[in-house]
Amino acid sequence: MRADDFHRYVAAFNAGDFEGFGAFYAPDVEFAGRGGNFRGREAVLAFYREVKSRVRHRLTVHGIVAGEQTIVVDMETELHALDDWPDFAAGPLHKGETRRSQNFIWYDIQDALFTRIRSAHYRRLAADERVVGTPATADEGMAAEQFASYIDAFNRDDYAAFGDCYLDDLVLVIAGKRELRGRQAIFDFYRAVKAQTRRTIEINKVVTVGNQLAAELQSEFVALQDLPEFAAGPLKRGGRIFINTVVLYELRGGRFARIRSAELRKIVRD
Repeated sequence: MRADDFHRYVAAFNAGDFEGFGAFYAPDVEFAGRGGNFRGREAVLAFYREVKSRVRHRLTVHGIVAGEQTIVVDMETELHALDDWPDFAAGPLHKGETRRSQNFIWYDIQDALFTRIRSAHYRRLAADERVVGTPATADEGMAAEQFASYIDAFNRDDYAAFGDCYLDDLVLVIAGKRELRGRQAIFDFYRAVKAQTRRTIEINKVVTVGNQLAAELQSEFVALQDLPEFAAGPLKRGGRIFINTVVLYELRGGRFARIRSAELRKIVRD
């Protein structure tokens, strides 16, 4: 599936063409998002039929990283409520309310059909906020093997090695909430986190196209002390938090210029 094919899917979705966009789903497609978890094409279409009967639902693509069996999309979702929906899964909606959000959506593909769709919520958008898209370019990127070396250096606390992948003006946005600017500010943040926890990152999947790289990462945080105000959630000494994220990397000259992460799921274990 190419980027052009995906844009056809979005066009059919926005037009309410259930047959058209449903043709992109494998019969046993798995869907996980803020609206719920569903399995099977008919279950997903039934969910969207209910949603579209109660809200105007529009998707806008702001960036695509398209691999052979994976497409990762920086997607804006706009919902305009046609009626009150107090028990809407993503939070109560009131008639006339418009809600916009930015999400990173991971599509697994086989035989040109979506077999699994997972949505990682990045941030809520203001009503008049304009989102600047990030199209892929032919600028120097980073191969999957280089990315694996970067993660290995991060896990070894080798600041010189993993910091060499950062531009001086790198911007890091964590879960759409906390923004850090500049290599030194990011180093200071990581040193503070690593002083409180033992953090290990595993790569589940990586897709790289031009200057764009998308990764599904699994992070484990083990508390080295009681952390009642830890950013990812309170922890007691020895407690663990597992966070599964979708992370989008933009590169310039083969080094990271912007990194944005969105959470797929989180598990806390005492």
